[in-house]
Amino acid sequence: MTSLYIRTAEQIMRDARGRAGGESGVRRIPSERALASSLEVNRQTVRRALEHLRAAGLIRTDRSGTYAYTGTSTPERSAAGLGAQPLYPGGADFGGLTVRAAATLSYEPVPPPIEALLGLDPDRPTLVHRHRLVLGSGETVQRAVSYFSHTALSHVPKLSRGVRRVRRHPYGPQPDLRHLYVWMAEAGLRPVRRDRVRVNPGQRGGLWLSIRKLVHDQHDRLLEVTDLSIDPRRGEVGYEFVLPALP
Repeated sequence: MTSLYIRTAEQIMRDARGRAGGESGVRRIPSERALASSLEVNRQTVRRALEHLRAAGLIRTDRSGTYAYTGTSTPERSAAGLGAQPLYPGGADFGGLTVRAAATLSYEPVPPPIEALLGLDPDRPTLVHRHRLVLGSGETVQRAVSYFSHTALSHVPKLSRGVRRVRRHPYGPQPDLRHLYVWMAEAGLRPVRRDRVRVNPGQRGGLWLSIRKLVHDQHDRLLEVTDLSIDPRRGEVGYEFVLPALP
């Protein structure tokens, strides 16, 4: 039987699309409290449903509220006036420019500094996700590589199977990690993200914005290290923080 939060997520999207009358675009959705009341579920179920939709790229949240992409147009197919949305691990909005994503997922040894961070034995492979965003001109505007610890692989079975999961995409099969943080939550982990930001010289002049993302669980065990590099002339980085609900 489908999980309650999945059914709740589906109903949220049906309601948003119903209010949009079939038109493509974005539609603001009600608050967690209002959704819980109208759908007759508790707020934790609503929160989990929204996390699921956010991970799937079907909704976005900013300072003004939470919005659903409606109609047949999704962030992957069209910018819908909001900028092209990259695949996991994402990071930047490229102002409506069309970008092509190229990603791989494989087990491989990692550089010694990453080995030390993840607590890996020398030359012991782990799961590595490589991701690149490219303009139509062939210019790379974002690069990212994510390394996963054996703690993450042992506690999140869907992640360890991710190397065999691909999804349809206009530019060929892509590793499907859209639900990574949902998988972690389902495994009883509460991801905590910490970023370190720096500016580095580019290979062909100019500067690149580099962000190292460290994701720990509630026990402070490192789950993931992602090194993300963005051409700041092309895109801007946005962050979203989800605050815990008051008791």
